[in-house]
Amino acid sequence: MEIWYILDSEGNQTGKTIVKGEENVPEGFYHLGADVWIKNSENKILIQKRSPQKRLSPNVWAMTGGSVIKGEKSIETIEREAFEELGVTLNIEDVKLAIRFKVENVWVDTYFLKQDIDLNNIIMQKEEVCDVKWATYEEIEYLYQSHQFMKNRWEFVKDAIKDF
Repeated sequence: MEIWYILDSEGNQTGKTIVKGEENVPEGFYHLGADVWIKNSENKILIQKRSPQKRLSPNVWAMTGGSVIKGEKSIETIEREAFEELGVTLNIEDVKLAIRFKVENVWVDTYFLKQDIDLNNIIMQKEEVCDVKWATYEEIEYLYQSHQFMKNRWEFVKDAIKDF
């Protein structure tokens, strides 16, 4: 059971929570998500394909991320999600908060990280991820334009990630 904090329109906690799947985020309010975009020394970005069983955006490519649960900070969420979904331990001391934006009913804390990860060491959580690869900026742009990349993420980071 995941418990989410409810945020106001400015991204501040309201003191209220909801249980994921049992309650909807109230109209005009938000919950907090966190994403991490990992770039390697070849300037490629780690992306993962969402499992066909996912309720939202199945079978599309995305970055690593998820919802912040009660008791967590968003940086802890990306650390947890990377380990759960990919079996990867992030170099958290190198993570940089790049941008915060809101879309639909989610405020998203978006982090950038430079880290080389050997794809042979990835352990995919089958319920969440069905493939993983290193992709160039142009490849992700193509996937996004052809509706094969998760909506409401790439368009917010694509300019900033070029310079990271």
